[in-house]
Amino acid sequence: MGLFDWVSFKLPRKFLIDGFLLLLVVLVTVAVTSIYVSSEHTFYWWDYAGYNTATVNTANLFRDSPDKAWRGVIESLSKEKNLLISLPLVPFILLFGESRLSYILSVSLIYVVPLRLLLGAISAKLIPVYPRRVFWSTVLLSLLIPMSWIPTLRGYLDTGGCVFVALAIWLYLQDVKLKSWWKIPLIGFFLAGAILLRRHFAYSAIAFFGAATLQAFIEFIVLIYRRETALSSPKDKDVAVPFAYRCLFESCVKLGLIAVTSLTILMLVAGDFTRSALTVDYRNLYVAWSLPVNDILTRYADFYGLGTWLLVLIGFSAGILTRTLVPAAAIFVSLFGVLSLIEWLLVLRYGYLHYTIHLTPIALLGLSTFFWTTWLTLKRKVRYFMLGAAGLYLVLNAAVGLIPLKIDLSRLFMANFPPLVRSDYGEVVKLVEFLRKLAPNEEPIYIVGASNNFNANILRQANRKLNPPEGWWKLNTIGRPQIDSRDTYPLPELLQAQYAVVAVPFQQVLPTDEQVLRSHEQDVVKVVYDAFTQNWEIARDFQLLPEQFKLENGVTVSVYRRVRPTDTATAVRTMEAMQRQIGDRPGTQLDWISLHQSIYTSANYSVSQESDNLYNIVTHPINNSKKLDTSFLYLGAISDKAKVTGKLNLPNKQCPGIALRLTLWDKQGKLVDSAEMAYSQKSAIIGLNLLVEGKNPMYLLLEVLSSSKQDLTKQCQLEINNLAVRR
Repeated sequence: MGLFDWVSFKLPRKFLIDGFLLLLVVLVTVAVTSIYVSSEHTFYWWDYAGYNTATVNTANLFRDSPDKAWRGVIESLSKEKNLLISLPLVPFILLFGESRLSYILSVSLIYVVPLRLLLGAISAKLIPVYPRRVFWSTVLLSLLIPMSWIPTLRGYLDTGGCVFVALAIWLYLQDVKLKSWWKIPLIGFFLAGAILLRRHFAYSAIAFFGAATLQAFIEFIVLIYRRETALSSPKDKDVAVPFAYRCLFESCVKLGLIAVTSLTILMLVAGDFTRSALTVDYRNLYVAWSLPVNDILTRYADFYGLGTWLLVLIGFSAGILTRTLVPAAAIFVSLFGVLSLIEWLLVLRYGYLHYTIHLTPIALLGLSTFFWTTWLTLKRKVRYFMLGAAGLYLVLNAAVGLIPLKIDLSRLFMANFPPLVRSDYGEVVKLVEFLRKLAPNEEPIYIVGASNNFNANILRQANRKLNPPEGWWKLNTIGRPQIDSRDTYPLPELLQAQYAVVAVPFQQVLPTDEQVLRSHEQDVVKVVYDAFTQNWEIARDFQLLPEQFKLENGVTVSVYRRVRPTDTATAVRTMEAMQRQIGDRPGTQLDWISLHQSIYTSANYSVSQESDNLYNIVTHPINNSKKLDTSFLYLGAISDKAKVTGKLNLPNKQCPGIALRLTLWDKQGKLVDSAEMAYSQKSAIIGLNLLVEGKNPMYLLLEVLSSSKQDLTKQCQLEINNLAVRR
């Protein structure tokens, strides 16, 4: 056989083997996903439903109106969660339908399988022998890590962002010196792409830059040390030291160019989002998700199993000590892993499943280094025993994690994450159908409870599943505020509600839940629960209906119907009781709140903050009445004399005028003082100047009224700019 014939025989064989292994990975992915998702019988909620719904809606919009769909995608770029990450899934959804299985399969095949392949490629750069064997062994090994499956099976598509991070790392490991200039902007593009798809991958970018920077300093120190010990002449040392500094400087400049590239792309593609990300204090805004260190360490032991982490630690340690790994690649991957662990386990401490996507690649690479270091350094029986024991553990660990078996094997093995099944599925259906009949005209329904078992989103998703797409949104459930550090006082929503659905016992997120919060972060929900179960004054504006619904875990759901509007005095007393019970002001609560709108249900909320003490209000007046339809309550500190100033603008010249009434209330809900002034359309900008005074005031109430006996609501839009309270 000639050389040409030998090559032509060998190449197809390699391709056949690669094709077979790739097909095997795809088939296993399809099989496991199909079996798991088909075993579920539930209504998804919160994160488990969010991107699924958004992706299906986007696909349907592309089918009906591609131009409108593209506009929606572009507009979403200014938001914290945009639709870019859903775009690659749209053709799959259009081709195979909008079922849950279709969505999960699209994420698995388009994002998860490529990530497995990329991690195999990174492993081949880390372990310097048998690159194809290292590649495919790592890819196949990833199938035995349940946390490479579970976030996707729960509906998360964050793996798409991790693909871009993996691309950046793979490209960097090919040339850690970045001698090829074109890799600098490409790495910057990949890191920016990851952040664009999901904001939390900014922390992966930080870990990347941190690891690369530390690696540059380590190499600088090593270079100085080697030059010092290798060169005997002082003259030679004088030459060597500037060389080391030049290498360090070049590395820092190149990393700086990567950072500049990433930031430039982010600003060009999503400027508003980027500016918000740089200015918003997300650590305080999301403090409710930041668990105590002990709790987060326990959760990550449950996510992977302590045995897995032990194998990872041994793998990296043994690989470095035995010099089995490529030194530069090992240093970078180890530093990246350590910084990621510090970020997620010590600094951020977020316990949701999709954040494991940041650590699963590190765990996989550590396991791969364990197996290959064992194979390359140990001999005969010891080698086979170590590999067999570790392999058996990973197989059992995968079974414990994915198969619905209730087995308590301490934390040596991971916790069980079975398919989601509701034993009270039929009862939830009855509750949803009852609410649809009770409120056919989209009357607001306040859902008093926010747990992983019962919440407004479960009812909305159940309604979506049970009813045709054109009518599912007619169930107008109010599900926020839910979380103290993120949300606001629940009074406006409660005043709007025509029905209230109360679950007993109190439904809150528990520390053992998959979608978890730290303890005592749902007082904004508990206060409404107490209002009904303790028969507060505002609860007497509702009537308990005879129907009840029994849900799983001993939960009983009752429904209340509003029988009369809540008057001003009751609203004021309720606010005072809420503030007293909740304590610290909720995280996004402004000084002014609109009592006729909810920030969560109104597309254009009336109140916006201009600066620390200045606000803007946009509203429509109504005829004089006792309703709270155009009332704004001030929650800031006030003195015995309160002066309200601002600039009034009546854009519509057909409006004959409006009246403003300012009232002062104490915490018992008693009216202390009032002032009223009418404004006519004489000038474009009118000065607002109202003064009220009294002893021990608690609240200011600003009401917008019509100065005409006619109903001119549609004509008299009012803008109040630079609204301020002077003490």
